[in-house]
Amino acid sequence: MKTQEDEFFEISAVARLTGISSHVLRVWERRYGVVEPHRSDSKRRRYSRDHIQRLSLLKTLVDNGHAIGTIANLGTAQLEERLSNALEARVGDDSLETAAPAGVCRVVMSGTKIRQAVRAAADHTPALRIVGEFSQPDEILASLRPGSADLLILEQDTIFPEDIAAIQSLVAKIKVRRAILVYQFAREDTIQPLDIKRITALRAPVDAAEIQLACIADIQLALRSGRPETPGGPGLLGESGGKGVFQRPIGEIPPRLYNDEQLVRVARISSIVKCECPQHLANLLSSLVAFERYSEQCEDRSQEDAALHGYLHRTTAECRAGMEAALREVLAQEGIEL
Repeated sequence: MKTQEDEFFEISAVARLTGISSHVLRVWERRYGVVEPHRSDSKRRRYSRDHIQRLSLLKTLVDNGHAIGTIANLGTAQLEERLSNALEARVGDDSLETAAPAGVCRVVMSGTKIRQAVRAAADHTPALRIVGEFSQPDEILASLRPGSADLLILEQDTIFPEDIAAIQSLVAKIKVRRAILVYQFAREDTIQPLDIKRITALRAPVDAAEIQLACIADIQLALRSGRPETPGGPGLLGESGGKGVFQRPIGEIPPRLYNDEQLVRVARISSIVKCECPQHLANLLSSLVAFERYSEQCEDRSQEDAALHGYLHRTTAECRAGMEAALREVLAQEGIEL
């Protein structure tokens, strides 16, 4: 007879029960070791009721403003105590806003086609953390507490002048610093003035690298308020006489692991294998390499320009090196040799 102790759940069921997407759950396991699921004979993840209880506690705490990196190693009893304290602090205080974790830019997104690109950008950028994913903007207003996000990433196929006012209204209501608008069709005279209205416009399709670059200003503000969650990681911004000037991090630019020809070859090879990850990674790397070259060659009109371009060059190179390591691992797992 099957008992509660030997009852296990597949990852899809855990996602439904806890509200944590399968994608986020895998990231939490890999990066923070939040739980260690059992494995079936076919190597599929199997979760117990204790796992589900722990994951539910973690999800609730994260929704209440706790960074996952600060609570991942706590025991179940400690998580319950912290949640109890958090809930008591909120009783009778409807005006309380979720505090931003130090060094983290909190992102809320609306859309479906951009979801994977935003997730990939957050996975490879410790200073970005997704706090909400919605299909429509009105769902954000109904679900998100004002002040609990710093950046809105919004997907909209067509943009007309009247849409800009609606987006600005949404930005004001949910109290984010800025919005990134991903669009497909719009008049040039509608899009050009957006940058002065706290809205950055990107023409679709976009990839993770473009999302990362569009978020640089917001990452900068987050890092000024504290350090990223990654332990031991060097800060990306320095102080310069209190002016907040970009500083190029110390260290050499990491050499490339794959050249342009190899990336093209990976994109072609991956079309005949079951997993499409090599193709996606090769495309991301191509975009990162292109911007790395661009930022290195940009004209410097002042000392501040030079510092900014140095920062962009170094940051992009570090992203590229991390993505190359990921591609190397995927190629090894898929048995692909270049």
